[in-house]
Amino acid sequence: MKLHQHNSPPQMLRGNMVANLTTGCPHVIADITPLTLLDYPGKLACILWFNGCNMRCSYCYNADLARRWNCSTLFPANFKEKNLYEFLHVRSRFLNAIVLSGGECTLSPYLPEICNMARSMNYSIKIDTNGTNPQLIRYLVEQDLIQYIALDYKSPYRKFHSITGGSQGLFQAFDQTLSYLIAQQKISFEVRTTVHPDLLNEADIQQIINDLEMRGYQWNYYLQHYFHTDHNMHNLQNPIRRFDPSLLKSKIPIQLRNFKDQRSSVKDKSQVSCFL
Repeated sequence: MKLHQHNSPPQMLRGNMVANLTTGCPHVIADITPLTLLDYPGKLACILWFNGCNMRCSYCYNADLARRWNCSTLFPANFKEKNLYEFLHVRSRFLNAIVLSGGECTLSPYLPEICNMARSMNYSIKIDTNGTNPQLIRYLVEQDLIQYIALDYKSPYRKFHSITGGSQGLFQAFDQTLSYLIAQQKISFEVRTTVHPDLLNEADIQQIINDLEMRGYQWNYYLQHYFHTDHNMHNLQNPIRRFDPSLLKSKIPIQLRNFKDQRSSVKDKSQVSCFL
């Protein structure tokens, strides 16, 4: 494994995370989940939650985080450690990975240095991303700064704006990222879609499956059922209709997450997994 030598934390991450920052800085760490066994396959990880997002997905349960572009510090104040370097250094004795999420973590100008610092401590790094910064993602992959990506395929193109509020340009950027990740062979990645059955139906998901198959994608495709909170982006309620995975036809493995009481198989596929 290629190690990134970093004998001391980057200047921008030293001390009290730029203690003289008074005007606010976009795309910084809003919160940290100290331990997760679920978010990085096979790893003991923490999650860094980044401020700000360039989408407004209707079902987003991190709406407050996505809307928040400015804050007065680069590190949450509710930890005994004074900065991110100290936090990661202390936990490197029992954690072996970090997840960078949000918001949209690839909007942060600090992301490469944070990854570099974490890699110098031998952390594996996963990012959760909407794929709209293909140049940065390519850089992180080719510099061995990330080891796993969860890429959100929000919807088919025809529903992209209504689901995300995003422009055609954002979909094209996602498209570039997806094409690059399928072609590269350096890291593992997954594609996933959040399903609110009143917003995305079986025909929409089938269209995504067909696109993935056409591109040569052959790894797990995760369908995540909408998770309801009272603070989602567009005040959505629990779905009225039920999503039926048995209507899907797929040559790629489909994994179901949070589909309670639904163990239907996908046609033309010998196995479908269901995480309840």
